[in-house]
Amino acid sequence: MFLFLGLYLQMILGYSPLKSGFAFLPFTAGIIVFAGIASALLPKVGPKPLMVPGLLSAAVGLLLLTRITPETAYITHVLPALLIMSSGMALVFIPLTTTSLHAVSNHDTGVASAMINTSQQIGGSLGTALLNTVAATATTTYIATHKTMGKSLQPFAMTHGFTTAFTVSAGLLFVGAIVLAFFINIGKEAVVETEGVLAH
Repeated sequence: MFLFLGLYLQMILGYSPLKSGFAFLPFTAGIIVFAGIASALLPKVGPKPLMVPGLLSAAVGLLLLTRITPETAYITHVLPALLIMSSGMALVFIPLTTTSLHAVSNHDTGVASAMINTSQQIGGSLGTALLNTVAATATTTYIATHKTMGKSLQPFAMTHGFTTAFTVSAGLLFVGAIVLAFFINIGKEAVVETEGVLAH
C-alpha cells in the first residue's frame, strides 16, 4: 500500500518526498491511538473480536483508495482512507502475537517469535511483488485501450494500476477476515496464558 500510495502522491499529485512523508503521518498517529485501544480491549474480548473487524476496516480503507484519480485531493480521498486503515491494522497487529504464540511452550517461544517475524518479511516481499505485477499489468492494459487520451494518458494509466492493486489488496484482506472468523477460535483466556509465556 505504501509503495503505490507514495508513487501516487509524488508522481501524480506532485508531492515532494518530504511532503509525502508528512502525508503518511496520520496513518502513524492512527496506529498509535488504536494500538492503545486494542491493548486495553485484548484481555477483555480476546483476539478474534479485534482482528476480524480490523481486517475489514483495513479493507474498507483500501477500497476508499480505489476512488482516487489524478484529479482528486489528498484531504478528501487519501486522508480518510489512511485513518480507517490505521485503525484496522492496529486492531490486527496487537492480537497477532497472542494468536501466533497460542499453545507454544515456553522453550519454543523464541523460535516461534522468529518465525512470525520471518513470515511477515517474506509475506511482505511476496505481496509487494505480486501487487507490482498486478499494477503493471493494469497500467499496460489501460494504455493499450485508451490511446486516444493523448498527454493525459500516463497519469490516468498509472492511477488505474494503483487502484487495481488496492482492489486486489482489499480482496485479500476480506478473505483473511473470513478465514479468521471461521478458523481462529482463541478466547480471551489465551491472552493471559500467552502473556505468561512472553514474561518468561
